[in-house]
Amino acid sequence: MRFRHLMLICLPALLAACSKTNGPVRLDLIGASSLTSGNRTVSPNDTLTTRVYAVSNDDSLKRLHVEVAYSPGLSPISYPTPVSSFDPDKAPDDQTIVYLDSLIKPVFKASDPPPAGGEYLFNNAFVARATSGTEQWQYTIKDKKGESASRALRLTVRKADSAAVYHSYTAQLRPVPRNRAVPASTRDSRRVFLNLRTGLLLPKYAVLNRETTVQSNQLLVDLIAFSPDGNYVSLNAPADTSIFKLSPQRWPRNNRKATVLRATRLNDTDFTNITTVAAINNAFTAGTAFINPFNTDVLARNQVVAFQVTEKSVTYTGLLLVNNIVLGTSPQFTCSVKVTK
Repeated sequence: MRFRHLMLICLPALLAACSKTNGPVRLDLIGASSLTSGNRTVSPNDTLTTRVYAVSNDDSLKRLHVEVAYSPGLSPISYPTPVSSFDPDKAPDDQTIVYLDSLIKPVFKASDPPPAGGEYLFNNAFVARATSGTEQWQYTIKDKKGESASRALRLTVRKADSAAVYHSYTAQLRPVPRNRAVPASTRDSRRVFLNLRTGLLLPKYAVLNRETTVQSNQLLVDLIAFSPDGNYVSLNAPADTSIFKLSPQRWPRNNRKATVLRATRLNDTDFTNITTVAAINNAFTAGTAFINPFNTDVLARNQVVAFQVTEKSVTYTGLLLVNNIVLGTSPQFTCSVKVTK
């Protein structure tokens, strides 16, 4: 995928926040009260924004690469009783994902004097991890000659109920209506792909690109928020071929999870009162299959959906409560999830 710049702002304002290091390529994280530009401690599921500015003094800027290293992995830890007997060596392995790897189109003549290789501004709005641990974001920019520059920041998350017998979190997804004129940059950056076990949210460019360098992330996708016209929202497993007409080259069939979805008679109060693994499993067992087992169809506020995911021969069961749905030209879908560890 050729990833175009998302926004341009006045260059003097940028330079006020950037380092003054000269070199073939320069990359900076822009500092501002509303932006994350350095190491910090955040809350689980915090929505954050990092703004990356790059300039090339030699050859044209060509590629932006973003990696995220999660420690100790993304998976919630199942602690023993008592918690003090937990062996740190049994924590999940560290996990690194390629968040973005894309050709870019630099901007020329935006500054006076203009840099020979152009400038580029990337606005990354993302959600912090839902489990305790750290995540390190590494941004790397390259020009056509292979000259590069990198910057990184580390986020630390501490989740108060990490010792609970199930993992819980709240997620907000923003599906893009298919029949409305939406810029490609907006469609690509909306977080519509959800990993149910961890709470990880991913945008399109972290799952699909022309170079297939992010293809391994497809195995992280359990559900996709879908809104064809902005008048309703559904949740769909990647295996739902009735909705997604994906080429096997871009999203191989072996990478499409068959997340099982079931309707329940539970309401928001019932969801709140479920506090055991047995109750979560019982709710799934008692659930009713949708007409299409990989598609919730039209969702409503306070509806509770049961789900089951198989990942590396291990099965996880959970419940998803629809907290709120905002329809229209820019739909928003907010849900709470309880999933077995």
